[in-house]
Amino acid sequence: MSTRREQGLGKKQEAGNSKSSARLSAPELTEELAVLIKTTLADEMTFHENASKLIKDSIKESLAPIEKTLTENSNILRSLSEQMDTHAKKFTTVFNKVDSIQANLRKNETDTARCWEEIKKLRENLTEQEDRARRNNVRLVNLPTGAEGGDPRGYIQKMLPTWIPSLRGSQVEIDRAHRIYSNSTTKTQTMIFRLLRYTDRQAILEGARKAKPSLPAGTPLWFYADYSTATSKRRREYNDVRARLRKKGIETFLVYPATLKVKYKGRKMSFETPGQAEEALAAALREDGEGERLEEQHVDSDSG
Repeated sequence: MSTRREQGLGKKQEAGNSKSSARLSAPELTEELAVLIKTTLADEMTFHENASKLIKDSIKESLAPIEKTLTENSNILRSLSEQMDTHAKKFTTVFNKVDSIQANLRKNETDTARCWEEIKKLRENLTEQEDRARRNNVRLVNLPTGAEGGDPRGYIQKMLPTWIPSLRGSQVEIDRAHRIYSNSTTKTQTMIFRLLRYTDRQAILEGARKAKPSLPAGTPLWFYADYSTATSKRRREYNDVRARLRKKGIETFLVYPATLKVKYKGRKMSFETPGQAEEALAAALREDGEGERLEEQHVDSDSG
């Protein structure tokens, strides 16, 4: 650029020098001006190119850190996006597994409920079968230990007509008899005996209920039907309400397996649970002005 300018200045000086010697002609002047304009334009273009390059380099240098940061951020975002996709797939898998587990749990709950229902039925059937196996048995309570000697079967068969007059003249046959073992040293061991005929068992229970047999010393003898543990437990649950009603002179009896029958002032009532019996009888007694005394007896028996 400086060379061209120097050349131009040299030409101008030469032209000036030539002016001093002689005037330029019009064509020469035009040519000189054209050369001068061309030189100026070339210098200006060179200047613009250099300035543009300098500006571009400066901008590129300034934007380089930003571009680097944007690239890094873009990579980070891409990585995060990939991780989110991975987690989304894992979440979908977990959600499907949870849904499957919940479905299995619901099925298991249904199966468990059905199993418990089956177990309940099996227990009821087992209890019924056990009760059937014991249907000819009778339990004798309060007979002093050792009174039967070495022949419990013969002793019971001999004494039954004495204890229960309604059996006199009947041919009651006992299959076997034995004591039930007990850890208690103060209570007599219950005697249990098996009859050959169910009708004999019924005759003994009904006759004992009417005769209320006792020993010479006045100790009462109690004859009970022999039931399975489950049935006996259900029947014992009525003991409290039956005892309180008995004190009031109200007749009660249990029907197999554990239904309470009550006769009260000409009314016959039936209850499947002790709670039902408590509520219904309390209401009936309140109507007759007896409810408060029954409740007082209940409180006294609980406190005792």
